[in-house]
Amino acid sequence: MGGEHMTPERLPSVGGSFFAPPGRASATDLRDQSQLCLADPLVHAVMAAVDSYAAVLNAQRQIIAANPSFLAALTQDDPTIRIGRRLGEALGCVHVSAGPEGCGTSRACRRCGQLLAVLATQAEGRMAEGECLLSLQREGRWEAREFMARAMPLRVAGQAWTLLTLRDISAEKRRDTLERIFLHDLMNSLQGLQEWMEVLQGAGASATAIAEKLLELTRSLTAEVEAQRRMLHAECGDVAAELCTVSPEHILDTVFQALGAEAHTRLVRLPLPPEATLLQTDPVLLARILGNMVHNAFEAMPSGGQARIGYELRSDRPVFFVHNPGFIPPEIADQVFQRSFSTKSSRGRGMGTYGMKLLGETVLGGTVGFTTSWDEGTCFSITLP
Repeated sequence: MGGEHMTPERLPSVGGSFFAPPGRASATDLRDQSQLCLADPLVHAVMAAVDSYAAVLNAQRQIIAANPSFLAALTQDDPTIRIGRRLGEALGCVHVSAGPEGCGTSRACRRCGQLLAVLATQAEGRMAEGECLLSLQREGRWEAREFMARAMPLRVAGQAWTLLTLRDISAEKRRDTLERIFLHDLMNSLQGLQEWMEVLQGAGASATAIAEKLLELTRSLTAEVEAQRRMLHAECGDVAAELCTVSPEHILDTVFQALGAEAHTRLVRLPLPPEATLLQTDPVLLARILGNMVHNAFEAMPSGGQARIGYELRSDRPVFFVHNPGFIPPEIADQVFQRSFSTKSSRGRGMGTYGMKLLGETVLGGTVGFTTSWDEGTCFSITLP
């Protein structure tokens, strides 16, 4: 039988400012637990039988044993460093530092399927599972990973532990996203081409006007295919920035040209500061990232609202930003850069925020982030090196 999927609402609440209990075992207890675990033949048999990542966790959710597949996925070379860490700390989850007691204690942890499953197993002594969508910072590189986490009770020598397995479903999520978003956009573009070809066939408009519309649609389609190709290659580390010297004004001009008439009514272009200087960057890629920021801003704004786009220097580093008056709720803000996360309002552009982060950081070497509040609105930015 499959395990029950857990949600924050169904999980027993934890008092204080932490989501999950913050305590940890002492170094002596960790060593004893690890030795006891590794000496048990049942644990060895279970670990050998699992072809995905597997780890045994103590009551404090610390790793006391792991199978070779899991150990090989970790960034630390010293095996002793791995013992005692929680899952997010071992894998490099970006939210670890946001919690007062590391993995499991930040606001974002409330949405972690792995953590929910482990806590449910510990509280109720049954198997539980959930999707674990992770944003990782590994060896200076940001990446998104998706796992199906399954937790089950494990009792060894009278001690209650948790066996956690992680099956990598990143490829499945990537395929699902492509089918749900990219193919949706592709079909819309092809339908537009077909409609205008039918107009041409019936001579319902001038050939020049139809040719311009067809050219616009094919350019949009080509750009979308190229964007998907770049992201696929970027995930494999196979995309290099095509650097050249450009001005901030040129970048903003490119963004406005790509957006068309909509930009002139819904987007305010802020004046450049006097200290603006030339940049060394990939202008095509940077304009694409900013275009995604603008589209997201348009989708978040009420009718009649306006977004702002601008450029400034912060600590001598060039920053482009897009601001809108909307507010991102915490449950969305914690997941906004995850590859497989999207909302109904962003259908058709669900890869936008993920693409910003992936291309802006792994290819351009910048930092992509955002701030949001009821009073100040939401501001996405990319800080370049």
